[in-house]
Formats: sequence, C-alpha cells, structure tokens
Amino acid sequence: MNYEATNLDPIPQGAYPTLTPFTGAAPPLPTAWECVALLHPFSPLQSTSTPEDAANPFFELCVTYINYQAGDFLSAQVFGISGRSWWYIVGEGGTSVSTDSGQTFNSVDVGWSLPDPNSGWFGGQAQNANCAGTSPLNWMNTQEVNWWSIPVGTTTPPAATWMWFDAQSNAPVRMMFGQGPLASPSMGDPTQLALFQMFSFTYFSSFTVLQQTSVPTIMEFPNFPGFSAGPNNFELFTWNLNFGMTVFMTPVNQTFNPLPTRVLYIWKPDDAYQVTADRSQNTLMKSTYNPNAGYTAQEALLTGPAPDLVPPPSQPWPPPGSDNSFLINYNGNEVTRCVSGSAGFLFPEEGPTWVSTPTPDGPIGAIQACIFDNPVLCPGNTVMIVGVQFPPGVPIPPSTTTNYPDSTYLWTWYSPISPDGTSSRPVTFMQSQSQLGEGTSLALADYFYYEEFDSWLDPANFEIPPECSLEPSE
Repeated sequence: MNYEATNLDPIPQGAYPTLTPFTGAAPPLPTAWECVALLHPFSPLQSTSTPEDAANPFFELCVTYINYQAGDFLSAQVFGISGRSWWYIVGEGGTSVSTDSGQTFNSVDVGWSLPDPNSGWFGGQAQNANCAGTSPLNWMNTQEVNWWSIPVGTTTPPAATWMWFDAQSNAPVRMMFGQGPLASPSMGDPTQLALFQMFSFTYFSSFTVLQQTSVPTIMEFPNFPGFSAGPNNFELFTWNLNFGMTVFMTPVNQTFNPLPTRVLYIWKPDDAYQVTADRSQNTLMKSTYNPNAGYTAQEALLTGPAPDLVPPPSQPWPPPGSDNSFLINYNGNEVTRCVSGSAGFLFPEEGPTWVSTPTPDGPIGAIQACIFDNPVLCPGNTVMIVGVQFPPGVPIPPSTTTNYPDSTYLWTWYSPISPDGTSSRPVTFMQSQSQLGEGTSLALADYFYYEEFDSWLDPANFEIPPECSLEPSE
C-alpha cells in the first residue's frame, strides 16, 4: 500500500505525536526530596514464587511515600492494594524493613544501595543515557516531559530503562524498567535505583525538592489525590469495532527511540465477516527518530483469528488466511522486506473483548485501581488501571524472564467514556519484561489522537502488498 499517496487513511498527518529536540543536561538527583508514587509490579505471584517472594510487596500494585536525604537515608513506606504495608529504610550500612507499622525493624538483603547524587537518577550510567526528545506523555497530560533511556544489564542488544522528567522542573514523572531483577524477583541491583527497580512501571503523583528532611513517622496512607483501589463499579472495557488512533511506541531496546505510530482497527460482526479486511488491524510505525533503522516505516498487518463457529451456508467462513499476520518494512513507498506468520510473526488481531478472555480463575484482565481527576496523572479525567496477566504456558524468552517463568503483566490505563467503563479511551499500555531482540522490542504505547468512525474503514487500508506471501521470506 502506498502510504505517501493514499487518501484512504483517515488519520491526519498532524495527529502523529512528535518529539522536540533536547539539548540540555541530564536531570540531577536532588540531595533532599519526597514523593508519592504508584508502583506496578513485573508479575503477580506465581506457582514458582517462594515464601520470601510472597512476603514482599514486589508482586502487587502499590502506593509509596518516599523521602530521601543524600548520604543519610531513603525511607519508603509502601502500601499494597491487598492491605499489607512495608516500611523500608535504606542507609549506607544496608536496608531494614518493618511490617508492623514501624514498631520493629529487621535487616534485609534486597541488593539495594543508598542513591548517590553523584551517580544521579541513572545509577552511574549518565554517560550512556540518551534523551530522545520532549513531548507530552499522552493525550491527557498537558505538561512537556523529556524522554530519557538508559542501558541496563548485559543483554545484546542492551535493555533499556526509560525515565520521563518534567521539562520545566526536572522532577521525575514516570519510570519504566525494561529488565526485572536478575538474581531473583526479590533481589535488586546496587547500581540501580533502590525500590523503583523492583517494579516495572512507576508514576509519580507528586515530587517535592526539600532543603533537608528526616526520617518521618509512620503514616496510614500517602496523600494520593483521586486514587482508589478496586474497580470502583467500573467494568472491563470492550474495544470499539471501527476506530483509529496515533501512538508513541517506545522500545525496551536501548538502541531505538520512540516510533510515531498510527493504528487502524476494524472488527465487523460475524454476519458481515466475509473477507480478511473485515477483521484487521494496521499498525504503521514510522522511523522518524530512528534514521539508522534501515527502513522509513514498518507496518504490522494483523488479521482476525479464525473463530470456531459454524460457517454460514452462503460463503466459506472464516475467510481464507484470516489468521495470518505480516511485518512489512518500507523504504519510502517500496516494500523492502515482508515476514509472514508462517515465518514466525505470529500475532493475529486481538478481538474487541480480549481483556475479558476467560481463564479458570476468571477474566484474564482485572481493574486493580482507579484514579479520579489527579492533577498530575489525569487532570479532569478518570483512569482505570487494568492488569492483564500472561497465562501460564505462553512462551517468553528465558534470557529476560528467568525469574518470571509463569507469567508477566500487561498494564494498561483506560479512561471511561461510558458510565460503566465498557466504552473507554486508551491512555497507556505497557508490557513488563518485553522480549529483547524482536524487531524494536516494543514495550510501551502512549496514546494521543483517537477517533471512532461512523462508517466502516475502507478495506484498502488492510490490503496485503503483492510483495508479501504466506510463505517464509528472508
């Protein structure tokens, strides 16, 4: 499909997110500060989890209040949505933890070190950090943030930790650790940030630089405007059957910058499902900020999985090839490479109710918390925080998931459109422990433009290029 010449694509070019070049210095780690943050775990507890794991907060959604004094301590009071709480104090001599509201503390080896302002937020990797540019996080955030990536671990290609800092104040806004703890899910790395590194995704509700601080007294729960655990009478969302949106796709591969992306999605009802274009998804990712990628754009063309239903008598059903997928590289208008499902690109289109896929324990997804009109995270909006557990048996590369063999999380934020939340607009989507070395190793989607169409998308948007076939290609 000729993306430069077509008028069929309904998404305007001006709707793609953009990065403004950044030329400043790395953000400093203040010598004294306090914050309230929301911590998303890498994985739920699993069949392989140890009693030590189960005793820690690293497997559930948590809210934390942290205050820090350089050279002295980092105090983190952590509150899980299960109702449990922990109070960690990290000092030069090690870490101690209390699980009885500060009455007693016990030394614990979790592999953390007291953060050092000389090393900064990047744990001594400042010389290898890269700022991709400046942009809002998504459609509901008005503040501009700087997008920093930092190599972590010893993988090839290097995994990335991403951190976002307010462009005006240099305060941290969000963190995404691309690689979980390596020794065990409960043992960290002294060269990375204490506590934060144990969770895949962190959002800061507040961050305040102080002149000086001291270890606080125990608190009941941090001041987190609008946060409420549980579904709060909302239901799991169902995708609209005919929509388009733009996205920043961010990789966990440190050699790539975010990709301005357009997504078109169509899922016609059973009685209208006659050709592959009736159930298809076209994701076009542009290499605007990756000039050395070897292609100007990459298209993931997915078609609906073949349902196990009785075919209508008037036509073959489901349509032939309806469970295939293609990853297509473009240089301008020229197709330079096409990989089909038979060559290993095995990603059929997800149906509109994918988050409600049943398992023996209930739906695969669950609304774990909501945030109402938080002035930093969702001003004027409501967010449902949905955790989607990869079911056991789904293959994930052991090189990056040794400690999570049963499952990892998909974390996604949706903003309700309908009163019950079944119709919702996406805000962000993150896959913990994303696979390294597969394409650009995408781990994160931040959503910008979104439109639900009254008329079905033109099937030409989902045409399979003639250069592609169902056979493996090199």
